[in-house]
Amino acid sequence: MTTPPQFTHERVDDVPVLIHLMTEVLGFHTALDQLWPRHGNWQGLSLGQVMVTWLAHILSECTHTMSHVQDWANRLPHTLGQLLGQDLRETDLSDDRLSEVIRVLSLESVWHPLERTISQDMVRVYRLPRQRVRLDSTTASIHSGQALSVLFQRGHSKDHRPDLPQLKAMFAALDPLGALVAVDVVPGNRADDGLYVPLIERLRTILQEAGLLYIGDSKMSALATRAYLHATENDYLTPLSLVGSLPADFAEWVAAAVAGKVTLTPIRDTDGQTLLGHGYELTRPQAAEGPTGPVRWSERVLVVHSEQFAAAARRSFQQRLNKAQAALAALTPPRGRGRRQFTERVPLQDAVQAVLMQFDVADFLTVQTKRETHRRTVRAHRGQPARVEEDTRYLIQVQPNPAAIAAHEQTLGWRVYVTNAPRRDLSLAQAVQAYRDEWLIERTIARVKGRPLSLAPLWVTRDDHAIGLTRLLTLAARLLALAEYEARRKLKEAQRTLVGLYPGQPTRTTDQPTTERLLLAFKHITLTIVRTGKRVERFITPLSDLQTDILKLLRCPRNLYTMLTAESG
Repeated sequence: MTTPPQFTHERVDDVPVLIHLMTEVLGFHTALDQLWPRHGNWQGLSLGQVMVTWLAHILSECTHTMSHVQDWANRLPHTLGQLLGQDLRETDLSDDRLSEVIRVLSLESVWHPLERTISQDMVRVYRLPRQRVRLDSTTASIHSGQALSVLFQRGHSKDHRPDLPQLKAMFAALDPLGALVAVDVVPGNRADDGLYVPLIERLRTILQEAGLLYIGDSKMSALATRAYLHATENDYLTPLSLVGSLPADFAEWVAAAVAGKVTLTPIRDTDGQTLLGHGYELTRPQAAEGPTGPVRWSERVLVVHSEQFAAAARRSFQQRLNKAQAALAALTPPRGRGRRQFTERVPLQDAVQAVLMQFDVADFLTVQTKRETHRRTVRAHRGQPARVEEDTRYLIQVQPNPAAIAAHEQTLGWRVYVTNAPRRDLSLAQAVQAYRDEWLIERTIARVKGRPLSLAPLWVTRDDHAIGLTRLLTLAARLLALAEYEARRKLKEAQRTLVGLYPGQPTRTTDQPTTERLLLAFKHITLTIVRTGKRVERFITPLSDLQTDILKLLRCPRNLYTMLTAESG
């Protein structure tokens, strides 16, 4: 009798691309295995191979949940065996093995040298520029943490969930695409301003270069942070946080510009045409305690006005005024059943002040109270004689202050930056342009917290699991940023575009593809295995010209997929 053929199908999709990039280009598994070699009882995949396989699952399936990984791997036994160079065992990707990955990554004795090795290899392999480093933080809410956790603490939530405990992660990324080079995970109640120096100190061992420009938001403007950067021969660029005596200084700097006492310089975008705003700069001495003693330096103060920023600020200010006037009017509604009236002046004045403080418009609205007496005649009824009753209530009159409003609107749209970078290295226009690119690291953080990595919310109960998982997801974020950087760089060098990357738009072209879109192009690639008796044949879905082109852009061999049809090694 002829044995009927048996067919097995494996949906390989983008898995070969992901594992090739992590193993052959970035060397994730080798870096971890060198730091954490397998012990004598460890069988099957090494810890580094387990890590890259899990990362491939996270990026391909858009979930970091452990429970799905083993079933996913069981559907790809030949594909994963070929890509990893050895057959998979049933327990290679069990929850215990995955838990061991994030437990090991939570150890600083492993993570710090691992991160240093990976980041240095990234810079070398992809020729990443190191002139500008961006720093920013985010939070991730925890839905299943322990009450006694050191890491899971309540604090200011960027997810708008102050009711949940959280962890905080501090990121450092390189321009021009926001590729992560370092991350610190700390308790969720830590203030941001104390997180910069420890991360910068680690970055000095990773990037091994002085004279870098560190860019961060106003929380990086703490004097101690600026003093540390200057003392370590690095530059900084940050907007000033208006605390202490700085609001008075800020008002003076803006008043000088509004009054025409200083000459404003037009600031244009990198295209040389688009006007971003106007500004001027001044210099002031600074002194603070540095890492090895007192530090003194000269700091440039950049006072910048953006019309776009001013227009948005005016809209917001006008909305506050309108809401405040509506809230004040609601305090004294017309007479009617169920409508509360103020019969005493002091409670009404207290309510008015509360509204003015809530919307911060006390200087722009004049509110006066007046007494109103209402008389009404009550007819005789059931033996009661007719009578006249009086009731008194207090009303308010609200008048905008046009002069104060106009003066305030003149100050809107101004922002103050500080830097110690010499003018020859960072002009006023270059500083504004550099800070406008802060979206680069914000986009990377959005990738970590949203799809495909989905850090937030976290469903873990152990501190070490939360730390290790956060660090694991940042490795995936590095791959996304680097693949995108490489593809865009090569397209720019060749002065060409990709066509056919967008489903339903076959003629649409782009020279700025995202890694997510590039990986999506490999969906529905299937490996078919036909077994007829002892004979085994394998067939792979032929690649399109677009898919072949993407492989070339991402440093993958042309036969990456056809290699899967060979015999298992």
